[in-house]
Amino acid sequence: MTIQKARSIRKILVPTDFSENAANAARFAVELGRNMASSVVLYHACRVPVLASNEMMIAASNTDLERESKDRLRQFADRLQSETGYLNIDVRISSGFAVDEIKELVEHEDFDLVVMGTKGATRLQSMLIGSNTADVISHCPCPVPAVPEDARFVPPARIVFATNYADNDFQTLYMLADMFRSFNPEIMVVHVEENRHNRIEQRMLDWFEAQVVASIPYDKFSFHLIHAEELEGALNDFLTSEKADMLAVATRRRGFFEKLTSKSLTRKLAFHSHLPLLAFHARNVPSTPLF
Repeated sequence: MTIQKARSIRKILVPTDFSENAANAARFAVELGRNMASSVVLYHACRVPVLASNEMMIAASNTDLERESKDRLRQFADRLQSETGYLNIDVRISSGFAVDEIKELVEHEDFDLVVMGTKGATRLQSMLIGSNTADVISHCPCPVPAVPEDARFVPPARIVFATNYADNDFQTLYMLADMFRSFNPEIMVVHVEENRHNRIEQRMLDWFEAQVVASIPYDKFSFHLIHAEELEGALNDFLTSEKADMLAVATRRRGFFEKLTSKSLTRKLAFHSHLPLLAFHARNVPSTPLF
């Protein structure tokens, strides 16, 4: 099995619309950046309503809005520097659609994370149903932590990774372990099986564990199989009982994450509003040959 080498978190991008959710995500990102000696860039995309009657007026409106937004963003960066004592914070402003601009920034400036703010217990629903966060996760070529509005950064001691045994999960686990290696967290690999009569799941998990242990140089993995009638309730209970600091998932068109975040399940989810969700989009994670 060949697994590509990951890298530590060196550059963090934080899109903001100046809402309180986004401001909290920025505080989270700055604390993470300070703990990992990473640079943090606050970013805002300006879009001028098309009310002007000619191109010159639109251009002038764009210029004014960008200037005002940059001043506001700089003031926020200064406030974060004053609050945290961390000075490695910069700002970026651009015009256009936020998701497109974020994707271009990540690709051209080699960001390692894009930290987004979400709303409390309904954040999975807001992420997956037409929100900017959902679009960023779907298109961004780097992992995206979704930070609830009342989350506070704590050095992660326990990270839960939800798996469906996909081949991309090996590479995702490698990336996850390498990203947070300096914190030395326990990474708890969990699979929830809703069919209690499926007797091959334990053998699947044992095989998956053997592959992970043999191929990833990290010694704090644990593996857990949960039989439950409801995926969302079982995972929620596990996160609570194990006092997890973060939930990590690999998103894909079909599989565990999509099932977890479907509209019907999301309405029933009672995830703790303080728990960040770290999403790796599977198409941006290289597939690992299983044999």
